[in-house]
Amino acid sequence: MYQHILIPTDGSELAERGVTHGLALAKSVGARVSVIYVVEPLLAVTGDFASVLDRAKNAAKEAGVSCETIQVENVPPYQAIVAAAEDKGCNLIVMSWHGRSGLSTLVIGSVTNKVLTYAKIPVLVCR
Repeated sequence: MYQHILIPTDGSELAERGVTHGLALAKSVGARVSVIYVVEPLLAVTGDFASVLDRAKNAAKEAGVSCETIQVENVPPYQAIVAAAEDKGCNLIVMSWHGRSGLSTLVIGSVTNKVLTYAKIPVLVCR
């Protein structure tokens, strides 16, 4: 069914639940995963993104799932996610949704909504 799953994360608790769900799904269907982190300018200076990717890689190893990590800088997150899915030949994206609605979504946008709009492959959204 799914051979390669892309799992975006921003290191938040909610995103970590998406990583956990994506890894469990990958294990159950025998898929490999790529975990992507889109580096915000401040984090590029502090290097905090590396620990997020290390946690995901370790969780995948514990689950027995083949995992590569991807970091992207200076690209809007939704564009980086959609491009990575295409470049890596993924056939599913598993990501979390922060649940913002109303004015806050209009003002700051929703990465998940944009991925849903632009991705050419299925997107499984974890709440």
